[in-house]
Amino acid sequence: MKRKFNYKTLPMLIAALTVADYFEQHKEAFVNEMPAWDDPYIANFQAAVELILAKYFGIKSKEDLQKQTRLVNELTVQAREDLEMVKTQIERGFRTNPHRINELMKLLGYKEFWNQASHNNQSMMIGLLLAFSNHLDAALRAELEENQVNAARLTNILSYAGQLNQANVTQESLKGSSKLDTQEAVTALNNIYDQAIDICSIAKKLFKKDKLKRELFVFSRIVKSQGMQHTDDDAETETPAEANANP
Repeated sequence: MKRKFNYKTLPMLIAALTVADYFEQHKEAFVNEMPAWDDPYIANFQAAVELILAKYFGIKSKEDLQKQTRLVNELTVQAREDLEMVKTQIERGFRTNPHRINELMKLLGYKEFWNQASHNNQSMMIGLLLAFSNHLDAALRAELEENQVNAARLTNILSYAGQLNQANVTQESLKGSSKLDTQEAVTALNNIYDQAIDICSIAKKLFKKDKLKRELFVFSRIVKSQGMQHTDDDAETETPAEANANP
């Protein structure tokens, strides 16, 4: 049996819990349309997700999971802001020497990693931070500062490399359980994904005249907002249900 979803397991589960939270906020509308979704429908759904988190990931509560996710996301946002400003400062500070700008973009990792790192790709962000910190020696730092690159932002970037790498290692370690490959686990995960997409599909029609509410239930967007949208190697391609859930 293959998984029906083309996301890594943990981001999919986080997204499912997020869908459940949004359902709770608009429960009356859903229950009016789907009476079978009255209590304890959503509580049972949340319990099923949390059971998998506890059994396969050792995560005892949704709050623990969200705390770890927030840490990675906050570090990523902070790093992106500093890296973007330093990139601009290099381009302006060395504007009379385009060749040196190109050398610096390559040396500090921008050429290889920035395009994807700036769009919430965590592995690319870590790659950029590590390249930056590995090549920013005292001489290069002095050269940058002499050309009006902000010293405090350089210090920030050096600190993010270790912090984000460690946070990501912790997060990735939660995804490594081989037990997730068992038929029992895959069946449970597929059921959770199907139920989340059921909610999203009904929401698409239910809130078709309210774009803000409708967009709360775009499952792929919820996953992407975590910055962890990479797919599992053994997952199937996007399902028709997921495609239909998008506005």
